[in-house]
Amino acid sequence: MDFRDLILSLRTEIIFPEILLLISLLITVFLDLLFEKGSFRNIYQWLPFIGILTSFTALVFQWEAGLNESFEDQQISFLGSLRGDELGILFRGFIALSGFFSLLLSSEYIEKSGTAKLEFYSLFVSAILGGMFLAGSNDLITLFVSLETLGLSSYLLTGYMKRDIRSNEAGLKYLLIGAASSAILLYGISWLYGISGGHLEFHSLLASCLAFDLTSSVSCWVAFFFITVGLAFKLSAAPFHQWTPDVYQGAPTPMVAFLSVTSKAAGLALTARFLTLIFPYLDTEWHFFFEILACLSMGIGNLVALTQTSFKRMLGYSSVGQAGYLMIGLITGEEEGYASLLIYLFVYLLMNLGAFAGAILFGLRTGTDQIKDFSGLYKKDPALTAGLSVALLSLGGIPPLAGFFGKIYIFWAGWKAGYFFLVTFALVTSVISIYYYLRVVKIMFVKDSLSLINYPISFLPKKPIEFGMSFCTFGSLFVGIFLNPILEGVERSLEVTPYLQNSFDYVQTLSF
Repeated sequence: MDFRDLILSLRTEIIFPEILLLISLLITVFLDLLFEKGSFRNIYQWLPFIGILTSFTALVFQWEAGLNESFEDQQISFLGSLRGDELGILFRGFIALSGFFSLLLSSEYIEKSGTAKLEFYSLFVSAILGGMFLAGSNDLITLFVSLETLGLSSYLLTGYMKRDIRSNEAGLKYLLIGAASSAILLYGISWLYGISGGHLEFHSLLASCLAFDLTSSVSCWVAFFFITVGLAFKLSAAPFHQWTPDVYQGAPTPMVAFLSVTSKAAGLALTARFLTLIFPYLDTEWHFFFEILACLSMGIGNLVALTQTSFKRMLGYSSVGQAGYLMIGLITGEEEGYASLLIYLFVYLLMNLGAFAGAILFGLRTGTDQIKDFSGLYKKDPALTAGLSVALLSLGGIPPLAGFFGKIYIFWAGWKAGYFFLVTFALVTSVISIYYYLRVVKIMFVKDSLSLINYPISFLPKKPIEFGMSFCTFGSLFVGIFLNPILEGVERSLEVTPYLQNSFDYVQTLSF
């Protein structure tokens, strides 16, 4: 086998994208230890970005290969612990892409803070790696190890600013609440392991519950309850969202951007796997439970956001509301629901990272994140004002921005599935959310302030964060027009994901 054949065979190996990312991480850590100072550091600090992009490219190749394979031909790695179905590839690709943009937003922020940049990058890549493994996990051990890889890296990054008391407080709160939620989730997993007779793989867990007629037992209900509560904490769904506003306000802003998008995507991937592969026999029950969570998230998140004075804290409660919208696609289920979920996740990436990029730039230039301090920003920085306004209006679902089309897809999928009350409630809370997004836009354009007298004027994108914000702004403006081809590609992918059609039929095709 020559080198070209080796590369062609490796690119379709499920774990190949993660291997590329891991290699870039190890090289970065090694070079950081080897060259503590010097101009060479300015070159190899781009290695994490290269690793993420090459990993994403490998996932694109896997996605194309997966569309041409039958269900039986889909690969499994690590003795069944990782599965390369198309839904998992889409989630892994989304995590890699959102992680890349989140990392891009952090460059100038870390430089200005005076902390070690490459250590931050290394922890960031570790979190992305954990999220990607989590989205492709197919057994309980891989799931929990991946979850803790993502979680521990996130705790360290949240408290990374050691001299900032708010970052220390946010890191401690996130660690304590995250550890508690992981313990709750692990307790539910241990019940699953016990009642299945010691099985670890997802399809074996389902097959065992069916074989021993445990689908309506108290044990299954206990496992379902604790796992759902643990997942709700990870998704920052109300009423398990208490950590979100405090962590968002105190953590480094690039880390908040990562948590709001990438971590949420990993949690949704995990939730989708659990509900479709392990608990399909509780279909009616978990739909009802998640309907309640979605309504509480949309209601509490959007109503409390109305009263916030901190921009980052407002975006924290906004993220709770957005989790409710995303759960509509999860509840709808099957192909159309998951397609609308993935489409809205992609749109959410653009508009939410655009909003956090604006928060980072404004914070770096003024040292504050208070909404009142945005007064008169359009006179000092028209480019930042325009980009931030587009992101906020898109989050509110104002047409013809991308957020409007994303919400149309996910609401229509819920309406077609018969969830009329849920969609109506989502529409009402979406209208409420427009108020606090427009409040920030109004302050930037209408009010004048003397607090920006020494503001450094900057019109053109010159740094990575400014390029990242420009990309998110253009995406929020124009991606909605081109969502149909993206939607068709996503639907084609979901058609060749077997367990989305019928988990019971799928498990019969596998050995037990």
